[in-house]
Amino acid sequence: MTGEPRSSAAQFNARADHYATSEIHRAGPSLPVLLALAAPGPGDEALDVATGTGNTALALAPQLAHVTGLDLAEGMLAHAQARAEREGVANARFVVGSAEALPFGDGVFTLVTSRHAPHHFWHVERFLSEAFRVLTPGGRLVLADQISGSAVLQPWTDEYQRLRDPSHFAQRTVEAWQALTAAAGFRWTAAEVVPYRLDFGWWTRQAGCTPQTVQALRAHAARLSPAEARQAGLHFDQGGDLVAHTEPMLVVRLDKP
Repeated sequence: MTGEPRSSAAQFNARADHYATSEIHRAGPSLPVLLALAAPGPGDEALDVATGTGNTALALAPQLAHVTGLDLAEGMLAHAQARAEREGVANARFVVGSAEALPFGDGVFTLVTSRHAPHHFWHVERFLSEAFRVLTPGGRLVLADQISGSAVLQPWTDEYQRLRDPSHFAQRTVEAWQALTAAAGFRWTAAEVVPYRLDFGWWTRQAGCTPQTVQALRAHAARLSPAEARQAGLHFDQGGDLVAHTEPMLVVRLDKP
């Protein structure tokens, strides 16, 4: 959560309870893929960027030496710390900080992760540069983030996401991620796209959408042709009402040479 950190932090603090109890965020299908690509081991010192309520950090913790979860939203971090204490996780700590200016020295982590967060980053190239900096040579960055399946539909997708969640910035394509990560110096090692089917009612409640916002989202969906709606992953019931969408989630391992 960067770009407008205070407003983003306030928004996520206000919804912290919802994120703490969300199974999609706590244990959604991208998490086991991320863990497999990260291949954490007992010698790893890990950093989870934009950790939120600590779901990824706490999933990593039993498998490595130590993990630090970083986020701008103190309310989210309070949930993460409480869960760590409740579950007896002693090798995790949670700190306030920005993804675009990591408060750590050079080469101090062997593993950096960020899950369900980079679409909020206004300057993702700064985050990638910072991740590269804090990693040791031979370290790896493992990302999981929603993507746009089409550069043509990306403007529509970004408006759709931003109507629901004003902190959304950009839902990039795979090709955009490949270019950005190569420019930062990373080697693209392995990747998988994991589909998420998200119920429209849950998706809008999770963000605290007003009835007016729900109506605006439905109107935005109605602007697409049937072919475009299929490409955007929208699902309608027999009466033509929007009931869900499928969101492709890119999970990628990037190695620092």
